[in-house]
Amino acid sequence: MTLMPTQQRTDDVHAFVHTTLTRQGSTDGPLADLSFVAKDMFAIDGHTSSFGHPIWRSTHEPSQSTAPAIERLLEAGARLEGLTKMDQLAYSLIGDAGEGSAPINSHDPELFCGGSSSGSASAVAADMVDVGLGTDTAGSIRVPAAVCGLHGLRPTHGAIDSRGALPLASTFDAVGLMSKSADAIARAFRVLAPAESEPAAVESILLATDVFADCEDDAKGAGSAVAAALAESSGAALQRTSLASFTSPEVGDLFARLQSREIWSTHGSWVAQHREHLAPDVRERLQRCEDLDGDAQDIKAADMAARAAYVDELVELVGPGTIVVLPVLPRRGPLRTWEDVDLKQFRRESFCLSAPSSLSGLPQAVFSWFDSDLDRSIGIGLLGARGADRQLLDALLRLEASVGQGVGSPG
Repeated sequence: MTLMPTQQRTDDVHAFVHTTLTRQGSTDGPLADLSFVAKDMFAIDGHTSSFGHPIWRSTHEPSQSTAPAIERLLEAGARLEGLTKMDQLAYSLIGDAGEGSAPINSHDPELFCGGSSSGSASAVAADMVDVGLGTDTAGSIRVPAAVCGLHGLRPTHGAIDSRGALPLASTFDAVGLMSKSADAIARAFRVLAPAESEPAAVESILLATDVFADCEDDAKGAGSAVAAALAESSGAALQRTSLASFTSPEVGDLFARLQSREIWSTHGSWVAQHREHLAPDVRERLQRCEDLDGDAQDIKAADMAARAAYVDELVELVGPGTIVVLPVLPRRGPLRTWEDVDLKQFRRESFCLSAPSSLSGLPQAVFSWFDSDLDRSIGIGLLGARGADRQLLDALLRLEASVGQGVGSPG
């Protein structure tokens, strides 16, 4: 493959880091017609990742190898068009706490792009590339996809090789994809996580009506429409289910405690030396990470046991052949005009909705449902059984075919 040097790049949507670079893939691979961007936390030989902050870049050496996920896409012919901005240390769901100007959301310019894979979502939403490569710990693929009118996939934990991607909390980190095209995500995923087996048939669609009840009416309507369309296209039975116990504030706080301790274990030493340079909200959360790291061992053990019980109960509900339809966002947001208190509330609520997939490692896709009355898309989550990534991708393809080709248009 041809290696191209680091270059200065400007763009109208502020998606790229100023040290971005490009790579040309092979000329005859199965993805030779696709272009992609990567969140600036993936290792590329000779490049120093920003991890969302110039101080991180200045305190780390260039990578000596390239992340396997990047290598596989390039070997399959996809073109790397650049490295994209992200929230500091990948620790935000808003898209406003990264390096330089916050990326622009071309789908809904009044909103931030969502984080922490904000730049990747911005570039895809602006039609600069076909696919955005990012990571998702607590929603960092799912939230930007939903906010920017894109399809997305947080696969089963570990399905895509995460080596060479800087960790936030490795127990929860997953490499994922975003695109306006379900087919592009499916093709890229087949390269990143090859498997011989075909997806199992969908037998049951569960609509989480109680969770949608706490969301805006637009999301309720979109959720019902997606569930009905998926049931019809797959021939599966449609049922209502209760998921509120899996997305409650108590669950969100359990998730936050577990994630926080991992974050401090991984990055505490660096943060202790550079915390004054971090955004106030990131610094505030990292202080909680440090505090929680000091909890007694019996408290930590109780939280680990609570997670295990949570996962067992969720896996029993979401078995093979089952897809749960649930909201990704509680409401339209995050608005660029919101005060800090509003952004924090949006993050807390979105964090709870992300918890089932993040805590359990089950895969979750995002289908971008276009609402012609609103002239914008609403992201709806599809939660599947462990290892059912291709089943979810098949569901995205069925939905895209049944409601019209293209995201952000009525078809």
